[in-house]
Amino acid sequence: MTKFLTKLTNLDKKISDPLVHKQVEEITRIDNYVQQGRPLPRAPRRLGLLPDEFENILVKTDAAKKEELTVMNNLLNNFRQYLSLKYGIWSVANLKTAKLIKEKLEVNSALEIMAGNAYWSKALAEVGINVISTDSLEWAKTSTTGAQPFYPVIDLPAQNAVQRYAKVDLIICSWSPNFGHSDLDAIQAWKKYNPSSHLLFIGEKNGATNSPAFWQRNHFIKNAALAEINQSFQSFDFINEQVFEIDNEL
Repeated sequence: MTKFLTKLTNLDKKISDPLVHKQVEEITRIDNYVQQGRPLPRAPRRLGLLPDEFENILVKTDAAKKEELTVMNNLLNNFRQYLSLKYGIWSVANLKTAKLIKEKLEVNSALEIMAGNAYWSKALAEVGINVISTDSLEWAKTSTTGAQPFYPVIDLPAQNAVQRYAKVDLIICSWSPNFGHSDLDAIQAWKKYNPSSHLLFIGEKNGATNSPAFWQRNHFIKNAALAEINQSFQSFDFINEQVFEIDNEL
């Protein structure tokens, strides 16, 4: 995985463009935070070159560099995959969004379900929320990244966790699988055991996360608080990642 960063750095030197260099610096910054087990202060800036940006760089430099620039752009667009393979995270937690979740939703205690390596638990804890992080940990048996979570994770399936920790203000789930029905099962458990709490899912609508049935149901809350939270969490790549809140009255 270190080859990813080495390749980026070498290509950056060859292409020698300010916009490309700025994005490489951003990736290096993010990697440093994650490597240290720290959430980012803010969400990552946009990565990857738009078509007009790509062409402008070629015009300013050398058309012969098109192949190198294409490789560079592919690397920039696949940074999330690098993070997943090296650190076991798909969603990049940041303190600004975590703080807004705490303040706008009036959260003092939280439960993360299907937490994986619990990067969001780490961010929520750092802004002063009392966090319990849980996961069935089945995936960790075959993944080397499961050995070093960012926050202590209790081995507990989502439904059992919702039942056991039924007094928290917030239940949060980041990047629920896009197969099966674990997300809908979690919602049913929440409605049964702790419907007065906030239930948030972080993911991409009709895309990389959650089951098709989850997105087919019109059970999402839209309000000013959530809009402000999402404004702090704009996606950095082609995956339109957002924070969604489930309505307990539907």
